[in-house]
Amino acid sequence: MVVKIFQMVDGTATIKEGRPRAARILRIIARVIGIIVAVFFLVMLIGNIESAITSQGFDGITAEWLFIIIPLIIAVGAFIYAWWNEFLGGILLLVGYLLLSFSPSVHSLFYKEEPQFYIGMFYFAAPFLVAGVLFIIASLLDRGKPT
Repeated sequence: MVVKIFQMVDGTATIKEGRPRAARILRIIARVIGIIVAVFFLVMLIGNIESAITSQGFDGITAEWLFIIIPLIIAVGAFIYAWWNEFLGGILLLVGYLLLSFSPSVHSLFYKEEPQFYIGMFYFAAPFLVAGVLFIIASLLDRGKPT
């Protein structure tokens, strides 16, 4: 049996009938992207913590760690919340994306280093942006479905 996930809506169907299918596809894509990115960031964070503990010992959570941990927890928490409330979870994912993107720049200002703008973090955190936008679109498509 072949499952036709991306089957097109036939020409006689109304646009409203295709909305739930498009919302379902966008929701699946957003969840897959979110799972991959959340696992990647968590593994990277755990590896960084393990490396810091083995090389320097654990001195507690410093303010520097908070610039990494808090935006990541917000982004991953927003992704988890988006499974139940897609619209608000998508907005929180956008906020998490912005926090992750700007945290290195805020870190440089907090430690009175030369102000720097790290454009690479915008690309690095972009999957959270994509997942957030897809969740918002899926939520809006579901709101337009016929009753």
